[in-house]
Amino acid sequence: MRFFFFFTILYFCFCPLFLSACPTGQKKINSEAIEEINSLLEEKKQNINSSTPSKPDPWSTHNSSHILVLGGGYSPSGNQISLESNVMYFRKIRQKIGLGRASMHTYFADGKDSGRDLQFYDPDFSIPKVNLVFAELFGKTKGIANQYRSNQLSPDGSASLPNLEKWFSQRKKSDLKQKNLIYFTGHGGKGDSKNPHNTTAYLWSNSRLKVTEFVKKLDELPLSQSTILVMVQCYSGGFANIVFQNGDPKKEISKHSRAGFFSTVQSRVAAGCTPDIREENYQEYSTSFWEALSGQSRIGASIVRPDYNSDGATSLLEAHSYVSINSNTIDIPIKTSDVLLRKYLPDEFKKKTNGKKVSNLIEKYLPKVLNKNSSQEQNLNPDTLSKSSLAKLANHEQRAVFLGLSKILGLLGEIPVKDIKELQERLKKEREEVQKEKKKALDQKNKYRDELRKKLLAKHPEISNPYHPVTTELLSINQRQKVLDIVQQNNTWEKLVQEKEKVEKYESKRFIIEKKEVKTMRLRRCVENIILANTLLREGTEKENKNYNRLLALERTVLTEQTKK
Repeated sequence: MRFFFFFTILYFCFCPLFLSACPTGQKKINSEAIEEINSLLEEKKQNINSSTPSKPDPWSTHNSSHILVLGGGYSPSGNQISLESNVMYFRKIRQKIGLGRASMHTYFADGKDSGRDLQFYDPDFSIPKVNLVFAELFGKTKGIANQYRSNQLSPDGSASLPNLEKWFSQRKKSDLKQKNLIYFTGHGGKGDSKNPHNTTAYLWSNSRLKVTEFVKKLDELPLSQSTILVMVQCYSGGFANIVFQNGDPKKEISKHSRAGFFSTVQSRVAAGCTPDIREENYQEYSTSFWEALSGQSRIGASIVRPDYNSDGATSLLEAHSYVSINSNTIDIPIKTSDVLLRKYLPDEFKKKTNGKKVSNLIEKYLPKVLNKNSSQEQNLNPDTLSKSSLAKLANHEQRAVFLGLSKILGLLGEIPVKDIKELQERLKKEREEVQKEKKKALDQKNKYRDELRKKLLAKHPEISNPYHPVTTELLSINQRQKVLDIVQQNNTWEKLVQEKEKVEKYESKRFIIEKKEVKTMRLRRCVENIILANTLLREGTEKENKNYNRLLALERTVLTEQTKK
């Protein structure tokens, strides 16, 4: 190749000299030769261009699927490394779940800014004892070992409202039949007392995205596009209301094709968001959701993908159901069809009064004779439905959750709701006992803390101001022993540490109990979903059932590139 171009350059340099002395016929031959060489050069150039793959346009409307990954914290102190790791895990298994060809944009924390926007904790990072003493006695120990660095995602930009608007502005240009997947891994906030459903997703620099504001952006998309959300923040369940007009459950269902899966209900915090660098410790909703779809855990272990309807593939709803069964967290996962059922049947589980007293046998028994559905309605009472009846009424996904959680909780009785209530009461008593012991240890720890604080202030009253030069001096290598000598008198510091370890032990026990309590809540909610779905089928309007089945079909999406087992 190099010789070819070198020859061409020489030819053009010396050819005019020869042409000037050539006869007319020879000039014609030389001219034809030049044209032939030019033709060969052009052909070679085209071959080179065609062999070099062009970088795909991330905004191309020809892609059938478009992914938006949005996340990170609201500031460095809230941007834990687990959030970055969630994005990395999604990128790693993206092709396995059928989204390898999809267009993807990532907006995370401060974007590509060089600032140290990411918080992490390394268990090998050592904190000087004197710093721990000052933090325990005069400040707070939480986060004292945290460190910071810049995120390593090389995202397309920061997690900001302008970038979110940019993504929607591009997506609304396409009127083709396409699907959007929006994955949010970050923090969230509660709705207010008047609108508890209108919860918040926090973006960088403390920007806020409420459900109602998000729905306005979703409404900009063409009706030909379907959108699926996967959101893992605290109070994320409020975003399940994107299926309603203006994000308001009091209004009608939206004409847009939307569905979503959320880590927990709108009134609860969610699991996850840790600065711990040990990825094997990460437990949160999307970890289980993506592993169900991909068959691979975030640490590389093989997972048997759920296939509850035995069709050879794993749907999004099956992945969600897998999380409800297997996730060992404080989350109560919900989906969009859950909130739709509760909109159509809001009073189904409220205690109903008997009204006026029945005065005679005719008034008592005649309605039952005339009403053919009375026995069926009685059968849908959660307090009397048997385990076998619930299993028959449930669809594939509901049955998997119902039977799976019943087995994990060890419920063997014939009436599940009765067993659930009894277990919840027992767990509540256990938790209260643990909390009493925890309080005893905490009170004793605080007693030792106050004693040491008093001693140090008596010797060095300047410590009351953390910025006083004496305080800074006492933290130095040369002076720190003075502090340690005081706190170690009568082994008071060691006693404080022992009580603190007791507090942590009891908190760990309480947390284990809480996670078991949450599983009972998940099971109770599953029972309710089974009853609501069947009640809607029997008593709901044709339009309501059509809307519910349409939403259920979208939740059962199988990502198109996924290969069947």
